[in-house]
Amino acid sequence: MPLNNQISGTGTAGTKAVIVVGGGLAGIAAAAALDSSGYRVTLLEARRELGGRASSFEDPESDQLLDNCQHVLLGCCTNLQNLYARLNVANRIEYHRRVHFLDSHGRQFDLWGVAGLPAPLHLGPAMLGFGALTISERKQIITAMLAMLRLGKPGREKLEGQPFGQWLQEHRQSDRVIERFYDPVLISALNEDTRKAGSKYAIEVFQDAMLMNQHGYVVGLPACALEQLYAQRPCPDTRLGARVSEIIFNDLRATAVVLQSGEKLTADAIILATNHHAVQRWIPENLRTADDRFTHLDKLESVPILGAHLWFDKPVMSLSHAALFEGPLQWLFRKDAEGKILHGVISAARDWVDKPRDQCAELFARQIQRLFPHSSARLLRQKIVIEKRATFSPLPGTDAYRPAQEPPAGGIANLFLAGDYTKTHWPATMEGAVRSGYLAAEALTRRIPGTDGNVTGKTFMIPDLPTEWPARWLSARNRR
Repeated sequence: MPLNNQISGTGTAGTKAVIVVGGGLAGIAAAAALDSSGYRVTLLEARRELGGRASSFEDPESDQLLDNCQHVLLGCCTNLQNLYARLNVANRIEYHRRVHFLDSHGRQFDLWGVAGLPAPLHLGPAMLGFGALTISERKQIITAMLAMLRLGKPGREKLEGQPFGQWLQEHRQSDRVIERFYDPVLISALNEDTRKAGSKYAIEVFQDAMLMNQHGYVVGLPACALEQLYAQRPCPDTRLGARVSEIIFNDLRATAVVLQSGEKLTADAIILATNHHAVQRWIPENLRTADDRFTHLDKLESVPILGAHLWFDKPVMSLSHAALFEGPLQWLFRKDAEGKILHGVISAARDWVDKPRDQCAELFARQIQRLFPHSSARLLRQKIVIEKRATFSPLPGTDAYRPAQEPPAGGIANLFLAGDYTKTHWPATMEGAVRSGYLAAEALTRRIPGTDGNVTGKTFMIPDLPTEWPARWLSARNRR
């Protein structure tokens, strides 16, 4: 396409043109939703592949596609599953009904749900027999889970300003229970220390994944490299390697996007689906003061995630995945049929950012050799990736800093935001990113009707899994 080509929002009668900047999950979701509703969408991604932080890169030594970091979805991720269905890749997700845990000596403990038994009863037999904890420790957890049921969704919202460590202390959860149950679940789900994270999001994880619906906890793992999940483009005009250098404004409207190549694109509306650091660079100071969505973005704290690709000379692990009670690696995933290639993850990896990669690999190899001593496997090579700005931290009070997708009165009228940092009522997860994209698309359709002239807007968001009767009954009973 020639430089300075104009994409006019009114070039095709009745068709509204939308530019989505950022090809991560939020941008993919927004583009796919709007494209399905008759908008003329241009999706711009600076990298050579879609997916953002949930994507892959080519390893020159092995000629393999390696994921930036292992990503996992749960059965409660209804919108992410919907997006995979839109992209015709739902069949590339493998679901596991057993969640495997390993102690420091490699002893295995599983949590599993009884198929057909409604929540929260479905996890009862597994919890009663969960030998990683004593009977009294299991009673502590059951008491806490009942308290979470009693809270319901309205109750957890009221706890947004409280550290989860305080909630755990108030409900008499011991340090060992926290280390062997809460930490393996929450540090990976929230990318934050269990005790520091806000109670709202910590409790949401357990409510949605374990307590409300029997399908919520089921673990979904991609059966391919993440990049291959985006082989079908979310809209026909998807441009890779298209880096935005400037957004042009006229008063309180965004009128055009300028690429580094010099090409200028105009449209009726723009969705910024990048991280909030890039958003702040593109919005002039005078417009930030006029649009309160940009007031507190600098208060969102970024947290890193470490992903370690590890190649061994012999098969090591037969399990598809394992949560680890003791570190340094917190989760392990098998990446080949033989179990010679493993991927380890450390969430909330602040202490690992500046460690030498060789030193990290040595520590990880020792840990794996302790976990699987009978394999006598030797580490051949490693590739460690640290995403320094992986997610925002869901600290208490963070919701006050998260912006809405839709512009406020007096804000930039045709500029919409998407990204897991926006107000989604979810932590920074793949599901949260997809929800933000759908919410931004819904807001846009309310402001700028499509070809059907629908002035009430579209609905793209998929509802949460329904709360099953035992959970509803227990919740109502506990509130008496």
